[in-house]
Amino acid sequence: MISESLHKHFYPDQSRDGAAAFYGWIRQHTTPETVLLNLGAGPAANRAPIRVFKGEVARVVGADIDPAVKCNPELDEAYVIKDGRLPFPDRTFDVVVSDWVLEHVESPEKFLGEVRRVLKKGGSFFFRTPNKYHYVGLIARATPDWFHKLVANRARGYPPGEHEPWPTYYRLNSRAAVEEEGRKAGFDRIEIKMWEYEPAYLVFNAIPFLIGVAYERAVNRTEALSGLRACIIGHMVRRD
Repeated sequence: MISESLHKHFYPDQSRDGAAAFYGWIRQHTTPETVLLNLGAGPAANRAPIRVFKGEVARVVGADIDPAVKCNPELDEAYVIKDGRLPFPDRTFDVVVSDWVLEHVESPEKFLGEVRRVLKKGGSFFFRTPNKYHYVGLIARATPDWFHKLVANRARGYPPGEHEPWPTYYRLNSRAAVEEEGRKAGFDRIEIKMWEYEPAYLVFNAIPFLIGVAYERAVNRTEALSGLRACIIGHMVRRD
């Protein structure tokens, strides 16, 4: 792992922190009355308290295909998804949040259709997902699933015992795909921010970390290179 001093030299504050940007944006659209669905909630997010909305909004509901969601103490309620259908009535939620989920979506049309169905009129869907044209996405798409399970959590600096990566499809992981599928699902407003954060995947060694820093500086220097940034942060609205 790189030293804390080296990390602080290049990233002394949260200006490139993707989680701070993403969850800060969500909180601009929540109130104490908000009913929120964390779609893909999984187990507890102990590594990142900024992800926790329990006690801050009226109700936090979690849903995931992983039964581990039932043991997540950061949720007021938890449900296991079966057959791709969300177990909620139409127009239930003010906000739906999916963090690092869209890359695992096998059927974008069905997934976004269900998100829109459970949103109330004027409700918001916020998502953060890898850009498939970033070097991490390109490597992930070119390597088999066993490789992801072997190195992904180690490269990201996650502690032993962290959940193994789920299979990825990258069918909803470009600006064009998100906008096209969002319109097809019936969302009325789609906002996209391309975000290059600090190279967290490369903190295991100083040399690749410094190469990652050089890449981050290059793609953030001009909007012309925004399509090569690490992740897509987005917001879709159901108006009707």
